Amino acid sequence: MSSHAFNLKTAKQRLTRQLNELAALVKESEEYSHPWNFPTSLKDLQLFLATKPIIVKALCKKLECKKEGIWQFYNECMCALTSLKETDENVGSNMESNFEQYWEEKKGDYLLEVASEIGNQLETRVVELECQEASIKQEMINETAQRNIGNSAGTSNFSSTMDRRLFGNELKIPEFTGNAAEFDSFWELFEELIHKQPYSNIEKLSILLSCCKGDAARSLKMLPRTGDSYEKAVQQLKSQYQDPKRVTMTMIRQLKSLRQARDDARSLRNTLNDVGAIIATLRRQGETVDTTHMISMVMDVFPKRVQDEIAKKEFDSGQEWNMEELLVNITLVVRRNEHLENRKDPNEGLHHPVINTHTRNISRCIGCRENHLFQDCPRYATPLSKGRSIEGSKSLLEML
Repeated sequence: MSSHAFNLKTAKQRLTRQLNELAALVKESEEYSHPWNFPTSLKDLQLFLATKPIIVKALCKKLECKKEGIWQFYNECMCALTSLKETDENVGSNMESNFEQYWEEKKGDYLLEVASEIGNQLETRVVELECQEASIKQEMINETAQRNIGNSAGTSNFSSTMDRRLFGNELKIPEFTGNAAEFDSFWELFEELIHKQPYSNIEKLSILLSCCKGDAARSLKMLPRTGDSYEKAVQQLKSQYQDPKRVTMTMIRQLKSLRQARDDARSLRNTLNDVGAIIATLRRQGETVDTTHMISMVMDVFPKRVQDEIAKKEFDSGQEWNMEELLVNITLVVRRNEHLENRKDPNEGLHHPVINTHTRNISRCIGCRENHLFQDCPRYATPLSKGRSIEGSKSLLEML
């Protein structure tokens, strides 16, 4: 989406439609997000296991596609607004502020987080179905080999252990969407939770396939669904995504694309967490992060006030900081902001007796005259209502 073709109204309408569709999918998916109550009869159970996976997998796919579509269009809008700011800073900044306000009013981030959580729950339900199906098949095999008491006892113990661990929600199985930067973390968890456990290869493959989404799922699409394919699937993922150079380039791009934090505690904390995760990943890849260029990139994602404060502290220390020392001192600044924000009394300035009114400077809203900033006014929440309020104030002043 080019900056010349960007239309804020059209973008809002399209995003609103997509967010409404995602909300409807989330509501539909909630029915299947809770642990299953499996039928007791074998016939009903077999029908249950044949139909429910189809429904749940279809919902998972719809949720994932809708989330990806929303994120892609949102990022296109932000890129277009960034380009517009480079052309006309005032117009671009106003449109960007308007767009961000719209996104917050629509609770876009919250809805996407809810959709992701529902998606994770649905994937767990699929794993439960597949494990229940595998357990039934194993029981049928055991019935034909009852003389082999040792094998039957071992399988029974294994099945009960697996039921307890999976159905008891002790296992928090991660998902992998094909982002090479996330593969090492994914595999570390999967290896401990599944790969090293005494499950059969067909069960491991089933769980691995349920964890892989997007490009990762497509890379395993052509593998036969047999136990022999499990090791091939693992090697396929490792050869495709375990690439240190690729991870390093991805992390550097992510660091460059981070937007500068706003000068408030929440934004500072979120940005610090993002930077910390990126630097930690680069260190794991053996990259040098103490270069002047890298430190400068990290400083640039924080507001000027924080940059100035850090520069003064570094100067007073009499030495040049490395990345670890820089992040430690930025963390102190963020914690201080959080501490000061927590100490603020939300009722300060309300219902307190005033002895000398000239000694207090209470910030009042120019719209409703309450004790808050005009930009945070709940009565005039939209840009249009704010504009009408300002015009009304101007008219009143002219009459006076």
